[in-house]
Formats: sequence, C-alpha cells, structure tokens
Amino acid sequence: MVLKPYSKDDIFNALREVIKEPHDVIFISGNLGALGPHGFKSKTELLDTFMEAIWEISGPETTIMTSTFTLNLANTDIPFDINKTPSMHGAIANYFLQRPDRVRSMHPFTSFAAIGPNAEYLCTNNSRFSYGIDSPYDRMLSMENPLTISVGMPPNLTCSIIHHVEFVMHVPYRYIKEFYHPIVKEDGRIERENFYMHVIYHEIYNLIKRDRNRKFFRHFRQKHPLYETSLGIGKVYSYKTRDFFNSAIELMKKDIYSWLEEPPPIRPYRR
Repeated sequence: MVLKPYSKDDIFNALREVIKEPHDVIFISGNLGALGPHGFKSKTELLDTFMEAIWEISGPETTIMTSTFTLNLANTDIPFDINKTPSMHGAIANYFLQRPDRVRSMHPFTSFAAIGPNAEYLCTNNSRFSYGIDSPYDRMLSMENPLTISVGMPPNLTCSIIHHVEFVMHVPYRYIKEFYHPIVKEDGRIERENFYMHVIYHEIYNLIKRDRNRKFFRHFRQKHPLYETSLGIGKVYSYKTRDFFNSAIELMKKDIYSWLEEPPPIRPYRR
C-alpha cells in the first residue's frame, strides 16, 4: 500500500484541533519521522510550515520553544558552543538552532531555544541549574497561558518538564552534581565554568524502574483534557503546561516516587 504524503493543509487542520485558543508560549517536541511521508521538499520546509501554522492559529505574539539538549557532552571535555553545538534531540531541535532568530539558553547539557517576542525572557540570563528557579521551564510557567505540543510521540515520552517537577519537589533519588565544563565565549575563547544537574544516585541508576510518566498522565487526565488528532500515519497531542505541572506536583505530594514504577530497592540517600 502506498501511503499518501501529508500536506500543508493537513498540518494546519491538525494543529487547529490541538490549539484551541491563543497562547503566549508553545513548547513543541517529538519525532517527525513517526508521522510518515510528507509532501515537502525538505525538513526545513516542513518545519517552516509547522511554525507558520502555529503563528496563524495561536497568533503572532506566540513564542515557540523547544529543548536543544546535548547530554552527550556531560563528563567530556568537548566545549559547548551556544551558536554551533548541535542538539541530540533531532530534527525539531536542530531546525530551531539553524534559524537566525532563535535565542538559545546557556547550559552545556540542557539548553533550550525559543523564537518569538518572549524568546529573550525565556532563554537568557537563566540559572546555571538545568531546572528550578529561572530555568527556561520556570520562565515558561510564569507566563499566562503556556501550551505543550507533542508531535508524533505520546506526550508521556516527550514531557521533560517532569524533571523540573522532580527538582521542585526535591525527589530523594536525585542529587545536585556540579560540572566544570568548557564553553565557547562570545570572543571565541574557551573557558571552564560551573553548571549543575539533578542526577540519579549512581548506586540505584540501573536498579530503578522508570514509569515513563504514565502515572502522571493518568492523574492529569482525571481533571484535564489531553487533545490529540491524526496527522499522516501518526498523531499530534497537546495539553496545558501549567495544568500538567500542577497536577504532577499534586501527585508527587501523595507519592514522591511517582516517576518510578516502584520505590528504589535500596536508598543510598537514607543516612
């Protein structure tokens, strides 16, 4: 069977189903390949169309953001260049990085990029921590009406904001690790600076069973809508970011191990 490539009209129609109102910031991530064949000349043209559709449906005042992580640099001596280092997060992330109008946050492992009127607010002068106060996610949640869109992948597999929740809730199975990592400065010099991540204790890293965020979304859907619609051979999903954050906080108040299938078999942090 020959699959019919999806088109510009298909993208606009799908996004109208998951963007129900104007939003000041929309976070987008996912896997374009899961949507199957498309009718565009390149991935750049395809993603230009996604951006065009978001701004037409949500409004030109919407800022669009994504994660541009480079976790592969952790524990290496490879310098992070905010202008040149590609993301390990695939086509969407690297499309953002190729655009001259994007603003990228300065973290060698967990950077974000944004395009639009609030890009500077979201992705400059952030904390040296991956998550928490003044991180890009914290700034996003401070805005009036943030929305998250997952393209081609179920949202439980793309919601890295859950790590912001873990940081805020001080989950016991993670601790703060300092990284003294080389970065490329504006004048081209390479200097080492301190950055911080919330990492799992080494003793339990291979012992814990991750729930892949299924508990969080079951809890979320009890009170809040999760929109989904078909595009190509896959789907596009959306949910209100602050509602999800608050729902996840609520669940973690009841069970601090909600990110896991079950509590760790050993607890090296219990002294």
